[in-house]
Amino acid sequence: MKKILHVDNSSFVRKIIHNIAIEKGLQFEEAGGEKEALEILKREEIDLIITGLELSDTSGENFISNLKKSPHARIPVIAVTSNNSLESREELFELGVVDYILKSELSQNRLDKYFDIFINEDGFTLQLQAQKIAVLDDSKVALTAIRSIFELNNIRNVRYFQNPSDLLKTEEEFSIYLVDLVLPDIPGEDVVAELRKQEGDKVIIAISGIRSYKSMSQILLFGADDYIMKPFDVNLFLARMKNSVRMLSLMKELREAKNELKKLKG
Repeated sequence: MKKILHVDNSSFVRKIIHNIAIEKGLQFEEAGGEKEALEILKREEIDLIITGLELSDTSGENFISNLKKSPHARIPVIAVTSNNSLESREELFELGVVDYILKSELSQNRLDKYFDIFINEDGFTLQLQAQKIAVLDDSKVALTAIRSIFELNNIRNVRYFQNPSDLLKTEEEFSIYLVDLVLPDIPGEDVVAELRKQEGDKVIIAISGIRSYKSMSQILLFGADDYIMKPFDVNLFLARMKNSVRMLSLMKELREAKNELKKLKG
């Protein structure tokens, strides 16, 4: 049975979420602050953390930031906040939350959405829903298939491109790129190579109907991290997408380790 940890200074809010979680058949742990939450994390296997931004001993933002630097960094986090400003939302996503819930929308219907996903899917699916994804394919059929898979799994932070030039000239930054190999004007290999030159942590997945080990090895040499064949097997497609979240997490850990090493040398 999956277990939720809810961290919030308000016993009233904790009671609301506790009752809804228990009704859904989930195990529930609660804490008023960071210190108590970390003690629970030491002794319990937690699958999802819900945190308010007002805690008994620190701010929710500090708790999330510290959590992402801890051995529990891969546990998905949902923030509960009363601030709906764009600046606040950007800050929360930058800290690494998979989503946020406004206190004014804290209802059973709203939480049921998350708990149903949580019961039926693993934590990597929740993390995947928070990633910005770009899909490049000139085939409307392929784009429709990918869109259907994503929407069925509530993955909606996606932008779809049919022309490689449109993707390459956009100023938007994405965490995950799906790139078809057979494209108009610019070969998929060149798109992958260009994306790989750009700064930032990213996972690039090549998609193609070409069933050739030579093509696979070539596109990996150009900078792709993975390769998915068409037509798509839904379970395999989702497994590869979840694996991309793992890769992003490892990239972030490696970057942070390098930064720490530079500080020590400096």
